[in-house]
Amino acid sequence: MGEEKTRGIEWPDFIHPTYREKTLNAVKADSKVYRNTFDPTVANPGDVLNVHVPRLSKNMVIVPGSLALVFEIDLTGGEANNYLVQNVTRALVSRMDMKFGGTELQTTQGYGLFKLFEDLFLSKEKRDSMVLEGIQSKVLCKIRSDSGDKETSGVDDEKAQAEIYGKKYRIRLDHPILTENGVFYPEGLYSNLMFQITLAPASEVVKGSDTSKLQYKLKNIQLEYETINSPSLADETFNVYNSGKSIPYFTARRFKPLQKTRTHTSTSKWTRKGSLSKQSSSCLKTPTPPAPEIQKSSFSWISRRSKSLSMAALTCCTTVVWKRGTCGNRHIAFSVKRRANRRTWI
Repeated sequence: MGEEKTRGIEWPDFIHPTYREKTLNAVKADSKVYRNTFDPTVANPGDVLNVHVPRLSKNMVIVPGSLALVFEIDLTGGEANNYLVQNVTRALVSRMDMKFGGTELQTTQGYGLFKLFEDLFLSKEKRDSMVLEGIQSKVLCKIRSDSGDKETSGVDDEKAQAEIYGKKYRIRLDHPILTENGVFYPEGLYSNLMFQITLAPASEVVKGSDTSKLQYKLKNIQLEYETINSPSLADETFNVYNSGKSIPYFTARRFKPLQKTRTHTSTSKWTRKGSLSKQSSSCLKTPTPPAPEIQKSSFSWISRRSKSLSMAALTCCTTVVWKRGTCGNRHIAFSVKRRANRRTWI
């Protein structure tokens, strides 16, 4: 008989019967897309829309980024050549308030300006897929607005897109609590979440030669969202809510320049004895500085950390500078710089 030899070998993990080369990270469950009639169905510039996050049945969660207002924009009543601005659904919202059970959680004034700046950093592929949000060329803007001076030749691609989308647009409620923190489970919260949308004036939404004839109206407004029916996913989300969860988000601070003029009819002068006396001579009057020059606003990122939350503040820094003026041998210069929470006097 032959001699048996035994050798020690360290075998790899793939020989075990429990080994899996691919990891299952997805969830298999039933999903549905809902589109409910919104109340009101028509809105005009300056109106406030109260968007309540729908209270769903047990085990139903909302897919991240799916909650949106879908509507048509009507420009009738204005000039025939009027058309919508690009990225119109961002420009439509001048203010956004978020409330939970009647308590105000966050208020963003100038919401459209902040989001327009944020969308500039999207990739080209992402922007090309956001026609419903209004990110499109000027040619397509005019065709979808049915402007009187829209191009009619050499725009076959734009015409094809206009036939698909028509005058329909979508405002996505893309707050981080609904987009960047997994599914949203309304049944797991003790109260309702609501967004208040204040519509912008027509001058920020519509372009035209006569500013007195800029009009728009939202009609056929609907609330759209997608849900997943999954008991395991709902239970997992509910446990996360119970253990406490922090939601990081951006805060935006926008500083507006204020024009101030200093007018003095007299100046103060110290005498040799140390007393303070006033003289009203015209040559000693401090001249009124000219109107301030408003320099271009610049944006900068400022990161801030706290114990439980990491947030970044996008700050619009505005510099106000008065020109230097003279009165005899007196020189006057005044400037203010504001950046975040710092104030520097020069």
